[in-house]
Order: sequence, then structure tokens, then C-alpha cells
Amino acid sequence: MEKSSLLGLERPHFGQFARQVIDLSSEQLEECLTQQHLSGGRLGEIICRRGMLSKEQIADILSRQARWVATAAASDLKQTPLPYPAFFSLCMPAYNEETNIEETLDAACTILPEFVQRFEVVVVNDGSHDRTGAIVARYSERESRVRLVHHEQNRGYGAAVTSGLRAARGDLIAFTDSDGQFSLLDLPQLLARIGGADLVVGYRYQRADNWVRRMNARAWGWLIRTLLGVRVRDLDCAFKLFRREIIDQLQLTSTGAGINAEILVQCVRLGLRIRELPVTHYPRYHGAPTGAALRVILKAFRELPRLCKYRFAAIGAPGPNAIPVLETQPSKSGT
Repeated sequence: MEKSSLLGLERPHFGQFARQVIDLSSEQLEECLTQQHLSGGRLGEIICRRGMLSKEQIADILSRQARWVATAAASDLKQTPLPYPAFFSLCMPAYNEETNIEETLDAACTILPEFVQRFEVVVVNDGSHDRTGAIVARYSERESRVRLVHHEQNRGYGAAVTSGLRAARGDLIAFTDSDGQFSLLDLPQLLARIGGADLVVGYRYQRADNWVRRMNARAWGWLIRTLLGVRVRDLDCAFKLFRREIIDQLQLTSTGAGINAEILVQCVRLGLRIRELPVTHYPRYHGAPTGAALRVILKAFRELPRLCKYRFAAIGAPGPNAIPVLETQPSKSGT
């Protein structure tokens, strides 16, 4: 019997809504899905290339998905129904993402109004050599809720995350990557848990990376657990939600891939309430990832000695109401 996770049942798929918006037959949808399976790419992009879907219709579909998710999440958000009554900041580091960034911004500006009462998207262009900065600058001219933070030179992933978090103005602050591998349709589940926690961190359920990146991540996670005592399921998952006051307490010095370890070891040492939730993870369809590059890995190891100070530094003791890291496993049921 086939098993499915609760995460997979939280929302219907893009293709289901596409059939509601446009005259898309089951045969045409099957052809597009087959093409996606063979060559990769987002389903909406494939349907667009066939001339059957416009950019405006994609926005309509995303809005319908977001409204469906908001309705489905109502039972988890009884005390604070959506749109969530807070100013929400979404921070996105970006390096050479000209092929992804506009679509990622379109999705954010379409989906977020269904989930939060007020929001901003802070994009940190980390010295990109392509048109990433120009695209975001032009986008912000027509969408005031998008802000650009620009690094003249590439300073590293950690530095870009830090710039975004420090520039954020919201009561709730999240960061995610700008390559479209995470879905903001998972945000209501994080919002539902932030009421009883200081931060909510995602873990990639059915991670869509190659075996090299998965192996590197497992080894790095084991090392951080051993050296720093941080025991989370997916250390570097780029979908984390924080209360404003937590960000204000953190010392952020890592400029490379050690930024997540630096953040979480401080949160653990401060005795903060941490929740973990599964989030959707998609393959990278455009652009080149840099996380597995040798220079990135070496930089992370060079930062390790500095991170080790947090293991024993007196940055705070667990408070009386602190709770341990809680893992929420994806529910499974037969279909």
C-alpha cells in the first residue's frame, strides 16, 4: 500500500489548479508532467512554454493554492487566524540568481498576502556577476514591499544572511534561499508553531539534492552535533522563522556556510524554545549551486574554531521555561 506524508496532503498540486484556470485537458497535463519528469523544470514554466499559460494566470493559480492552504491551516491557527497579525520579513540571500530571482519574487508577493497582514521581502545581492541586482532593483520600483540590499563584492552566504536579518524590520523574520527550492506555501505551518516557540526551523522532507550534497550535509551535521552540541534534524535547511527579539540577541559573525551552526548553537545555549517541521524541497532547475564548492567547504572548516567558542561561552543559561528541541515527524497514513 502506498504511503503518503501529511506534508504532501497539505495542499493540492499546481496542475490541479491549472486545470481550473485554463482549458487544460488531462492529456495535455500528462504530457507536461512527462516532460517535467524527463527534463526537469517547473510545471508552470513548461505549460507557459507551450503557450497555454500566462504570467498573470500563474499568479492566479498561486493565489488559489495559498487560499486553499490558508483554509486548510485554520484548525492549526485557531487563536491567530490567517492572515497572521504581524509584520513579516522574508530575507533572501542571492548570488548569480538572474534565472530564478524574478519568479521567486513573483511567488512571494503573490502568496504572502494570504498568510500575513503585512510583509516585506529583503533580497541581499551578494556581489553577483550577473543581472541579479538589476532585476531586483527594477522589481522594487514597481513593488514597494521588495527591498534590495547590495554587497559590492561577494562576501559569502553567511554575510548575505546576516545583512538580510539585520536589515529586516518585521516582528517575525524568516530567511530562505532565492533559487526557488523552498515553497512559501509551507509558511502557515511554521506560523502555527511560532506561538509556542522562539524559532521554528524546517527540515527538508525528501531532500531534492544529489547524493554528494546529501553526504556532505550529513557529515557536516554530525560534526556540528559533536563539537557544538546542536542536535537538529537538518542544520542547514534554509527555511527558518524567528521572533524579532531572538535575531536582536544573536552575534552573527560567520560569513560562510557556518552561519546556520552559529545561529543555532547560540539559540541552544540561550535555552530558547525550538520547533522543527518538515518542509517541501524542490530540485534546483536553473543556475549553479555553490554549497558543494570546495572553497565553500574549506571556508566553513576555517570558521569552525570560532564557532566552538559558543559551546562553552557564557552567552546565557537555559531559562526556567526553556524546552528542548522538539521534532515534528511527518505523519504517514495508507492510501
